[in-house]
Amino acid sequence: GLNCAARPPSWQPLRMSSTASSMSCSPVKSAAAESRNSKLVMPMPLMSLVARLDAAEGLNDSWCAFLSQRLQWQPELLAAAAAAVPTLAPDGLVTRTTTCSTRGKSSVGVAQCEMAWAVASSVIGQVWELSQDPQGCYRVQEAVESAACEEERRALAQELHTHVLEAMVCPHGNHVLQKCINTMQPESLQFIIDELTQQEGLVVQAAEHRYGCRVVQHLLRACPPPQVSRIAESLLEVASSLACHLHGAFVLQRMLESGTEEQKYQLVRCIERNATSIGSSAVGARIIGAALTHAAPKDRVWIARAVAHDPQILLSLAKTKEGHRSALLV
Repeated sequence: GLNCAARPPSWQPLRMSSTASSMSCSPVKSAAAESRNSKLVMPMPLMSLVARLDAAEGLNDSWCAFLSQRLQWQPELLAAAAAAVPTLAPDGLVTRTTTCSTRGKSSVGVAQCEMAWAVASSVIGQVWELSQDPQGCYRVQEAVESAACEEERRALAQELHTHVLEAMVCPHGNHVLQKCINTMQPESLQFIIDELTQQEGLVVQAAEHRYGCRVVQHLLRACPPPQVSRIAESLLEVASSLACHLHGAFVLQRMLESGTEEQKYQLVRCIERNATSIGSSAVGARIIGAALTHAAPKDRVWIARAVAHDPQILLSLAKTKEGHRSALLV
């Protein structure tokens, strides 16, 4: 669907041969180009882009108009992509300059890996600075999400070391941490847990923060319980107050959904002992509803009895939007 009339005179369009699986470029520019096209089976648009990148002397050629606006606005990203175009080694295997292996991948997969590395390389060395910027944080998130392998994601996350606590309370940096948690392997996230638990009280402060609570929730969901056991212990120590906190209640709700049976049991006992204060709070009603949904059957009975023991609590629950559902569950 490209406009052939807008192409430079020197560029000849690719022509499909009679065999659907083979492509040829006429005229053939060089033996190397012919060798590449014969060994790497690419879709025609990708083959065209690779060929033009090989032949381009600058970024101002008219063919740049066919690229996305994002690439036109960021010439350094395009230059990085051009430098990362896959080449053929003497043995016919595709080589690349990044740390992730492309052996066994199709030509399309190799090109995708190289473009992902180009995006990542555009933010390397300035990950933390960009994470604090409204626009820069999107670039970092894109780099983390599109990274070709775990090694590349670790290289990006490495620059966030010693900045976790700052990123948690940053309106932009917290999104970068969330992206790391949602895309990286749990073992790669240990640095976040270590910084969060290095000092007593930091976990609770994060759970009560409007941005930090999101990071804690994602950690509880993405990491296995043994890895986040210290975080869970800190939360359980102050569960009665967190249950009535605007942001902390969401963290306890996540624990009821993905925590261990022992953690759920301890949390249910806390809710049962403090049913009056928690049930009288508009925020606490959410926790009662989560406990009645995710706790063990016997634990649900204990909570229901504790709430029903005081009719005033049940009436208070029924008057709020969150509590109405909890009252019906009771």
